[in-house]
Amino acid sequence: EVARQRRVLQRVMRQVFLALEGMHQTGIVHRDLKPANLVLMGNRFRVIDFGAAADLRVGINYDPESSLLDPAYCPPEQYIMPENTPAPPVAPVAAALSPFLWALNRPDLFDTYSAGIVLLQMGLTPLRAKNTVLPTGAFYRNLQRCDWDLRKWREEYAGNMWDFSILDSYGGAGWDLACKLVCKRNAIRRGRMSASQAMLHPFLLGA
Repeated sequence: EVARQRRVLQRVMRQVFLALEGMHQTGIVHRDLKPANLVLMGNRFRVIDFGAAADLRVGINYDPESSLLDPAYCPPEQYIMPENTPAPPVAPVAAALSPFLWALNRPDLFDTYSAGIVLLQMGLTPLRAKNTVLPTGAFYRNLQRCDWDLRKWREEYAGNMWDFSILDSYGGAGWDLACKLVCKRNAIRRGRMSASQAMLHPFLLGA
């Protein structure tokens, strides 16, 4: 049963990251990735609801002083770009500058944190109720106390009450992937896996 559930998790997350990879390659950040925005169409999951998405190629739906997000799936940085990023210039100039700003600030890593929370919810039954991952919930507060270090959270708070068998199967690859997604960025805004990197992780290569 654990192996079957793990295979389902692998297939679903591979489809999610494939969709994110395509979006990010075109300069779009979804900003609202969560289970409610994943729809099964045929035999594949599709990402829907682009109302909060930002097209950073030309600055559409991007305001450096505001963020549209679901706090349950929002990474600790809360914004896709640093708050001191200037408002986008006219479209032709924005299009020319966007590859440099993208490479510098990696806004795509906002979405991969959200995907990591989805991965955890599929792998850990207690997290499947949305209120458990809200900022008012114990998981979020305890993870914040651990400075978004998922391994430390597991060691200090999970105990024996949590069943990690799905994530720990397959050599612990699912848990390793989760830890590389649900984490803070480092000083140069890296330190979290991108969608392309996640697609090459052993957990998803086996899907």
